[in-house]
Amino acid sequence: MALFSRLLNLNTGNIPLEDFFTELVAYLFSTDKEILYAWLNHLNILDTSIDLDAYVSTQRKFEPLDSHRLGSRPDIVIELADTQRRSIIFIESKIGSQEGDKQLSRYAEILHGIPGFQHKFLLYITRDFDPKAQADVFKTIAQPTVQFRQLRWHQFYRFLKTQADTMLVQEIMIFMSEYRMAHNNQFSSIDVITLANFTKSLELMDETMWGEVSQRFKKVLGAIKQKSTALTQIQWHGRYLMTASMPSGRWWCGLGFILKTSHLTDYPTVRLVLEVDPNSHRRAEIIEAMKDICEQYGWKGYSLDSSKDWAGIVREKSLQDFLSEEDHVVAIKRFFLQALDELENIKDQYSSLPWVAIQDNGENSDDGLPDT
Repeated sequence: MALFSRLLNLNTGNIPLEDFFTELVAYLFSTDKEILYAWLNHLNILDTSIDLDAYVSTQRKFEPLDSHRLGSRPDIVIELADTQRRSIIFIESKIGSQEGDKQLSRYAEILHGIPGFQHKFLLYITRDFDPKAQADVFKTIAQPTVQFRQLRWHQFYRFLKTQADTMLVQEIMIFMSEYRMAHNNQFSSIDVITLANFTKSLELMDETMWGEVSQRFKKVLGAIKQKSTALTQIQWHGRYLMTASMPSGRWWCGLGFILKTSHLTDYPTVRLVLEVDPNSHRRAEIIEAMKDICEQYGWKGYSLDSSKDWAGIVREKSLQDFLSEEDHVVAIKRFFLQALDELENIKDQYSSLPWVAIQDNGENSDDGLPDT
């Protein structure tokens, strides 16, 4: 395991992967301006052959505009200046998550309104395939002064391979490889095996989830979304969950499989999750209860002390834990049913929470739920 991976593991639960990697890239750009300039030239964004001053910052806060519900905080802001011009670049990075609420359009509006810069760029760099239409990004700007570019982190990895082989560059590249940011656009032997066995794997997951377990889920929560929303989540969130939304508290519950992993050798997990929106008016009450549940029932929490992120608690096990069982389907169903029994007890104990779930009407195939 590389140095940066070990450092991240030491801070598990405190520093999200995306924020950690943002700081690595920003530190590289700050300490090696030649790599920064070479990258900008590589992207044909700016002509950096002339002398430039560059200032790199992370997580800079921008107050919401009148039309914005939230403030904005781009992952990286780069300001460049020479004797004739000033340029500014917003970089938003995603590693396993998706765009926040109107995030790119908010950033574009803020960039558009910043005075004193002749060139303005918004870069959206993702690990996974997440296409964005420029028209949607600029839909609220009549004549945008911002240029939008969408990139992938594997492109940055290939660029780094062409640069000076310093210790910092080496460690960043190893880190990117370990967190699946170095892949190319070719099917590997593992990809081919995965495709060949996907239908069988889906049938096994279905057998553990739908039927007795989904009926129990609906009885405990009072509602369940249609099965098609679980399939949608495979594409957009890397998970296969039955879900129920509880809109009066802006939170939700899900049960199933978390398929996406950080490392190639990691096992998927089976999970029961409760998660609350950062903008829920009942968030403080729900978070307090979640912390109690973690202490009393041994659930695992995440982002419970962060005001800006979706926060939640999970009862989960690695799929590896079931491989020694004679019947994997029976063992996983047993885990799901036991977790739901525990959730029913939790509902009784915390009956003042907004547990009312709505029944899916089947009109929208998008689950409308965030990443977990």
